Amino acid sequence: MSADLTVLSGGTQTTLQDVGRQGYRHLGIPGGGAADKLSFALANFLVGNPWDAPALECALGGLHIRFNTPTTVALSGAQMWAQVNGQNVPLLKSFSVEAGDILTLSYTRAGCRAYIAVAGGLDGDNFLGSRSTYTPAELGGIGGRALKTGDELINLGLEHDAPQTLPRGFTPILSNHVVLRAISGPEWEHLTLDSRRYLYTTPFHATTATDRMGSRLKGDRISLEEPLNMTSSPLLPGSLQVPPDGQPILALADGHCTGGYARALQIIQADLWLLGQIAPGAQVSFRRSIGDEAQLALTHRNALYASVIPGFSF
Repeated sequence: MSADLTVLSGGTQTTLQDVGRQGYRHLGIPGGGAADKLSFALANFLVGNPWDAPALECALGGLHIRFNTPTTVALSGAQMWAQVNGQNVPLLKSFSVEAGDILTLSYTRAGCRAYIAVAGGLDGDNFLGSRSTYTPAELGGIGGRALKTGDELINLGLEHDAPQTLPRGFTPILSNHVVLRAISGPEWEHLTLDSRRYLYTTPFHATTATDRMGSRLKGDRISLEEPLNMTSSPLLPGSLQVPPDGQPILALADGHCTGGYARALQIIQADLWLLGQIAPGAQVSFRRSIGDEAQLALTHRNALYASVIPGFSF
């Protein structure tokens, strides 16, 4: 079978992703999937796909791909200059390509990850019901790794609608200062009073040790009242851990399922999509979520986007 898409340059890191493999954390397999679920869903919506169709996730930019068959494409997520054969193409709008056309993405100006969806979706290795790439264990995607020059992908052939247009008011706002709403983690009470204040009043910076597993943050030292002798405890995407050096670690889509550091905060579910847009060097601030805000925000955001994207939820 001939390839529908050829990778000319994989950029910093480009992987095939879908919504991930849920229900296997007890086996040590994280859910994974698109790091920014909202931008991923929007790209699929724009080309008429089911919102969970496998698509490409390009971190930081530099991707060059050649289309070998005519198709419809859409880009969403991080702000990267995109061109087809040297002509600019827009984000969050579908466009057609012909056989031989070359799409290039520059390096990001805001955000971290862009999503490239093609009508019908893209095929890859299926593991536990998902084609999402999980590089630490080399599962899913194309050989369980990031794309490289010469890789070829085949259209999955999913049924799809005609290209769609995103209504006004549904465009996500991305910046290089990511603000995340959070609730107290299980070990919150073990933090010093100063540390509790720092977490909600001073910004942190994402270091170069930032990838799909997590982001090491640099800022005011976060300390415990006294050392904790913890056994490994459950971790979720959005868990903020405090290691002995006091520089917190924010778990992301491919983060470990358990860990032995104090869990200071948990990002609310309605804001988890923003974790995928934390680039090295970005500012990260936390805002306390009070009362029913976490549930109300999730209910509102689900209702808003499901009104446009059938079946979508955060």
